[in-house]
Amino acid sequence: MPLLINGKVAEDKWIALDEETFASDPDGLIASLVTNNSAVIYPLASYLARRETLKGHSQNVALKVTGDDNLNELTELLDEVALIAIEFPVLRDGRGFSIARNIVRRGFKGEVRAIGDVGFDRLDNMHRSGFNAYQVESEDCAQMFAKAIQEISVNYQPTHHR
Repeated sequence: MPLLINGKVAEDKWIALDEETFASDPDGLIASLVTNNSAVIYPLASYLARRETLKGHSQNVALKVTGDDNLNELTELLDEVALIAIEFPVLRDGRGFSIARNIVRRGFKGEVRAIGDVGFDRLDNMHRSGFNAYQVESEDCAQMFAKAIQEISVNYQPTHHR
């Protein structure tokens, strides 16, 4: 899937793990990924289960969170990760906007990536909530997003500024 970071199409260096892949042999998988210096997006629960092992590799550790995750735990981890991928499972689920805004307000300076149902119609609200990266469904969509981000220069309502 194409990726936009700060309004530009970018190569995705991150490997996204799901719970099933991680559950089969977590210790062996982590050892292999750390040895290869791989940049990995871990589901929040998986990261928490192996936090002590992964803690020293923050430049290559990212978290995937959903609206169902405990956000109190997430806010304690902001200094330990380089990226937070926030999943939008369906169009009607807007909890990702609040998560992004919350972590940016708490001082997270890393990449805040929208994944899942990332629609063009929600781009402005995502951008204003603190997202600076978007995983989109097609190359054409990525080009449209990049152009739209450059065109959004004025907003009528106040929001945070990254």
